[in-house]
Amino acid sequence: MSDPLKSWFDAAALTPPPDFATRIVAQAREIQQPRPMPPALRPWQWLSLGAGAGLGSLALAQFVFFAFLTAGAQ
Repeated sequence: MSDPLKSWFDAAALTPPPDFATRIVAQAREIQQPRPMPPALRPWQWLSLGAGAGLGSLALAQFVFFAFLTAGAQ
């Protein structure tokens, strides 16, 4: 008993034509590709980036301050 899927996949109807790759490449070259625009940051995005950087530097400064404080207390 042969595998029905194997005989179906081996059928000639599923093989591509001989010039299939060249036709696909030719069609791909004809289609114009859109050029992506670089994303521009809006003012509120700059504001949120600045606020996040400010809060991060504040947390880092607190960590360093308390690390020196505890090291000096001993």
